Amino acid sequence: MGEVPLARLWQLPDGTSCLLLKDPGAENWQIRVLRGAETIRTERFGSPIVAMDQAKQWRLTYEPAVQTSN
Repeated sequence: MGEVPLARLWQLPDGTSCLLLKDPGAENWQIRVLRGAETIRTERFGSPIVAMDQAKQWRLTYEPAVQTSN
């Protein structure tokens, strides 16, 4: 069985989004940043809380690019 998407943590107006995923056969959690069908960034974490905190930081990385392009 593959990764199961559990939540969309955030989504930006340009279509960039961040998902929290869990592989039932693994002990870790994954966050993945997507823009359309393209994976921009992904990382694995031992805790979902740590993963969600990191996702908040990543949003700050991608959000200013959207704001300055308007």
